[in-house]
Amino acid sequence: MSAFRIRCLLGIMLAFSAAFFGCGGAEAVRGDDVEGLDHQAMSTGLDRRDLQKMLDENLRALQSSTAGKRWTAEDRPAVAVIPMRNETSEHIDSALEALISDVETNLINWGVVRVISLENQAGLMEEIRRQYAGGFDQSQVATWGKQIGARYIITGKVFTTDERSEDVRRVQYYMFMQAIAVESGEVLFQNKSAVTKALIK
Repeated sequence: MSAFRIRCLLGIMLAFSAAFFGCGGAEAVRGDDVEGLDHQAMSTGLDRRDLQKMLDENLRALQSSTAGKRWTAEDRPAVAVIPMRNETSEHIDSALEALISDVETNLINWGVVRVISLENQAGLMEEIRRQYAGGFDQSQVATWGKQIGARYIITGKVFTTDERSEDVRRVQYYMFMQAIAVESGEVLFQNKSAVTKALIK
């Protein structure tokens, strides 16, 4: 279904709801109830679909990279995932932390590495969050990795650029994913994925 048809359908539903409930009230719906609702952009902000698209692209690139081949040759090295740093003006920190589980699930299903979960490492996670607030110090990666027994750390950053003209607002988002060797601090893998959102009058 095209974006135009989805907008029309949503408009009809809202008009019907306003007429039915009076006072302009809207009806609550689930994504499964309205075809394409989860695919429709509601704003220029990042949503679940945007984050998942960028994450999937980065994970595919990781698995086919030199680092991925190196891990395949090793005997299931231990890998830990730490939150991606939010370099945007949006309040997406909780969404980025939720991506940790998506990355861990992907790595576990890949079967090439052992995943060390930080979920029960409350003190370490708090230290990582504190570091992020004050400016990320990559030299700390080795310390964190040694604390949890990981040979490699996966992390990243999300950036944005925002442009406006008289009729258009365009926001571009970039997700960088990195794989870092704990012992040396060397970046073994880095990839960028992107999505664009816009408001067009």
